[in-house]
Amino acid sequence: MQRAKLTSQVLLATAILYACLSPAACVYEAKILAFLQEFRMRMCHPIPNLGLPALDPLQLGPAETELNNKYLVDFTGSIDNFQLHGLSDFDVPALSLSPVPGLKNTINVTLPLTYFKSLYTAKGSLAYILNLAGDGNAETSITNFSILISFRLRSVSPLAISSLQIELRLGGLWINFDNLMEEDRINDFIHALVNEMGVELLGDVWDYEQGTVVSKVQAAVNNFLGQYSLSDIIQIIIGGDGEGESAPIFDGVEPDCKPDATTTPQD
Repeated sequence: MQRAKLTSQVLLATAILYACLSPAACVYEAKILAFLQEFRMRMCHPIPNLGLPALDPLQLGPAETELNNKYLVDFTGSIDNFQLHGLSDFDVPALSLSPVPGLKNTINVTLPLTYFKSLYTAKGSLAYILNLAGDGNAETSITNFSILISFRLRSVSPLAISSLQIELRLGGLWINFDNLMEEDRINDFIHALVNEMGVELLGDVWDYEQGTVVSKVQAAVNNFLGQYSLSDIIQIIIGGDGEGESAPIFDGVEPDCKPDATTTPQD
């Protein structure tokens, strides 16, 4: 009896695997892509059922921060009227998911252009040598940002992941922070350096910090997912009754954030 049960589980897992070899053929992947399309059409509004504020533009501030590690940075700063644009322009060129524990899942999200504008202050020093005098407008834009995430399901009830990997790519980076450094010539040099080599510099920082960041992200994700089973997540995405679009999630939120876009037809 035990062997027959094990055999049936293996056959079921194999059937699911073959059914989902192509993203277009896997009903869960199709439903998730449809959900994301409905989501991006509403990102200019708060979505109460997801606990989210309006995300495009994402507005923050006023807020203050302080950092002093005694050796490298002595810093106090603030932002006000921060607005991040472009998050709803995301695309998902690759989505490969399997509900079978141990098999690799892949998600690729790209953003053609994101940019923010803010009023800011930045006072302090870098290594007690370069003095910060920031006060004014701050602007940054990022082009062709790509994040590739892969992971394996460790269990499905409660849900957990393992072997998380995150790869980041930037096509271009541009910054302009009014009066960032106390001396104009150093201010011009810092801007020229970042605008010329910022992609490479951020790549080096990511390579150095990637292991620590991924470990913390995986722990945070599993802490959140531990409240759910795989079936819970699927039901949340495809809707409580398993039919049509995710109306309960987006209840009362109009899909009018992208008037030139079209929604994905529902099966």
